[in-house]
Amino acid sequence: MRIYDMDKKRYVEVTKVDNPTTKVEQLSHALYCYENEIFDVIYDKAQPALKAHVESFGEEFLKQDEMQFLYFTSGTTGTPTGVYKTKQNSKKQAWALIDTLPKDMKFNRIVTTVPFVHIYGVDIGGVVPKEMDIDVWVKENFIPEELAVEAEVEGTLIVTTPLFIKALNRIKKDTKFKNSYFLTSTAPLSPDDAKEFKERYESSIMQLFASTETGMMAYKVDDETILRAYDCVEIGESDNMLNISSPFVAKKILNETIQKVEFPFQTEDIVEMLSEHEFKLLGRSSNLAKVAGKRISTLQIESIVENLEGVECALVKVRKDEKALRDEVLDIYVESSEEIKSKDLKVALKKVFGSMHIVFKLYNNMIITKSSVGKKIGFKDKK
Repeated sequence: MRIYDMDKKRYVEVTKVDNPTTKVEQLSHALYCYENEIFDVIYDKAQPALKAHVESFGEEFLKQDEMQFLYFTSGTTGTPTGVYKTKQNSKKQAWALIDTLPKDMKFNRIVTTVPFVHIYGVDIGGVVPKEMDIDVWVKENFIPEELAVEAEVEGTLIVTTPLFIKALNRIKKDTKFKNSYFLTSTAPLSPDDAKEFKERYESSIMQLFASTETGMMAYKVDDETILRAYDCVEIGESDNMLNISSPFVAKKILNETIQKVEFPFQTEDIVEMLSEHEFKLLGRSSNLAKVAGKRISTLQIESIVENLEGVECALVKVRKDEKALRDEVLDIYVESSEEIKSKDLKVALKKVFGSMHIVFKLYNNMIITKSSVGKKIGFKDKK
């Protein structure tokens, strides 16, 4: 297995890198740690709030015996959770995925568009090709047309995101990817988008249903609506919410203290159970938006808005925009003594989330209505 730097057009070594910043450096360093069983903390250092949170812990506190990686949830859901994984978590998960790939296809390389700052990037974009012993091709920034060219190469497995699938649908390139295969996350890729992609390019998409805490839970292909759990994953439900027992689930979780994970692990995914290994995903119990592949709590956005001068109260709603590349838009309703400008809110969001692009629409001159116990329940126009 080798790493090919597509920008520099050369292979690079798997080696230890202090403070890796580029995708190639991040992948090289993560695989070096994986090969040599060296513990490392992996997270998106471009997010100021997340970086400050991780650095608030001492290095000796973070390091745990027999753990391979400590991942952090995106840092966009309030206080981020640290998730400890062992090498066996990642290795067993890689082989579970490999066993579900089409048996009639031979893969010669993996091309990945994702960064290596979270579990999806490292485990799927890095550990999977390592275990398959095939080269992984990495580029700092892809555009859809470039990815289309790579997908034309026979035997290519592409690790990407729903955003790229929808973008490829839009460019309407006159080509086929029938000898390549795509891996992506489930949301926000609709069955219609997946069906259009299959019909246009004659290539399939395996959508992976996973979380940082649980690892991979289930998968579906193309426009299927039913998720199938992996053979070694036991699924159940409690109050209509999915719970999981599997060899991929984190061993320990870090909040203010380090806690051992008990089985079954309770998720916040609302599901309809169909059989011992099949279910439909209906939604999530908490109000989270998916932005650039990361989950953002609407409560955190409300807090940021309410810290702006003159704002008395804010309410954030998540809106689906099926026509947009990014499916979820934030509608922000503001009750304030003066009009809040979008540019001021963008500055405030950037201080917390860095360069991540958050799509929102701002509504001023609102009254936020509340329940008898003070819970925000709606809004109305002051006029």
